[in-house]
Amino acid sequence: MTTLESRNRYLADGRRNSIIENLGTALLSLILALIVWIIATNETNPIVQGTYDRAIPVTVRGLDGTLEPVQDLSGRAVELTIRAPQDRWENLSPEDFTAFIDLTDLGAGEHDVEVQVTRFDTAVEVLDAQPSELHVELDEVQVKELPVRVVLMDGPAFGYDAQTPLVEPITVTVSGPATQVEQVINARAEVFLNSAKSQVDQVVPVELRNGQNQVVPQTTAEPTLVRVIVPIEQRPGRKEVAVRPKLVGQPASGYRLGSVRVTPSTVVLTGDSDILAQVPGFVETAEISLDGAVNSLEERVALVLPDGVSAAEGSTVLLSATITPIESGTTLRQTPVVQGLGPGLTSTVSIDEVEVILSGPQPMLESLEPDDMFVILDLTGLLPGSHVIRPTVVLPPGIREEGVLPETVEVVITANASFTPAVPGTTSVPPTSPAPAASTTPPPGTTAVAPESNLATPRPSPTVTPSPAP
Repeated sequence: MTTLESRNRYLADGRRNSIIENLGTALLSLILALIVWIIATNETNPIVQGTYDRAIPVTVRGLDGTLEPVQDLSGRAVELTIRAPQDRWENLSPEDFTAFIDLTDLGAGEHDVEVQVTRFDTAVEVLDAQPSELHVELDEVQVKELPVRVVLMDGPAFGYDAQTPLVEPITVTVSGPATQVEQVINARAEVFLNSAKSQVDQVVPVELRNGQNQVVPQTTAEPTLVRVIVPIEQRPGRKEVAVRPKLVGQPASGYRLGSVRVTPSTVVLTGDSDILAQVPGFVETAEISLDGAVNSLEERVALVLPDGVSAAEGSTVLLSATITPIESGTTLRQTPVVQGLGPGLTSTVSIDEVEVILSGPQPMLESLEPDDMFVILDLTGLLPGSHVIRPTVVLPPGIREEGVLPETVEVVITANASFTPAVPGTTSVPPTSPAPAASTTPPPGTTAVAPESNLATPRPSPTVTPSPAP
């Protein structure tokens, strides 16, 4: 029995030792795996420490409603030193941090308050913030009322006077730290008249200023905006009226009167108030004749003024009148001419005439002669065969081509017995020569070509009368 018990005890101890050895091996393997993982992670996504390149604004918390900072804290910010994995650095933004000072339970006077920083990403560690604290001076809130003083920054138009401004409301409530509010002696509303000739009605901000006419910071006005009305009246013995040009006659046929401009467009009249009261809202110029005009005109003309009345800025004005041709449109038929046909070749055009749609000044269209325009079919470099050519229209300056009907023309090129191609076996080559410039005679080397009798019969040519453009 003793031997059996010893044997069982030995086997139990062996199993216990084996389990302990296996657990130790597993634990060691786990630790080694963790170390390898940490090393690998640090190599691929290392921890980076440095200064964040964006300033974090500082906000104020816990401010008692009876106190206000004497200085402006709205623009204060801190610079952070942080530690974070590299991939976190790449995605950081200022919104990931909050910097603030807590003024809870602080009384009036000067205080050095610690800047506290929180972050939203727990993988990011804030090591330092500079400045680490802010100097804050708190003062009791004070309120007082001041009348609004309107300041006119410029004047009305010549011959006009600004009357006493009206302001609504007439007072504003000033609030802020007591030391700042005590400096405010003037609630100022600035108004620009900009040479006005009638009542000015504006809504403008109120500025709180001290005895040196400087804006006092950390103070506010309620309301911040006021309405200012400045009546404008004309001085006695003066009256501003418009200038009306007196134009007589009509431009030449095919032309029309465009814009008319008078400089200055208004004048200030001076004289007896009773006489000025009889003057309507305008004065006329001397007559300007437009009879037969084909060009724009510009000249100084006299004002026709009543007796006893004069113009403060002179008795003449500059009148400019624009004369422009009446635009029109028309469609003309034209026989195409061939250009660039090679030696030893003959061409046959499939159509007798093309329709050219034109637009431009009516006088130019009415005086357009057949020899003033050409429809060119450029056959430069083309070999025997059938070709589709887009016509080129050459027109005098000032006339515009709106379209050609048909847009393309078929041309058949045939070779004479003596013709030898420059390069055997070649086919048609696109034309490369530029279109000729406008001319009053047909371009050199061009020929008017009539169709062969076995080709399509051209449409009849209706008589086209030019019609004014709408």
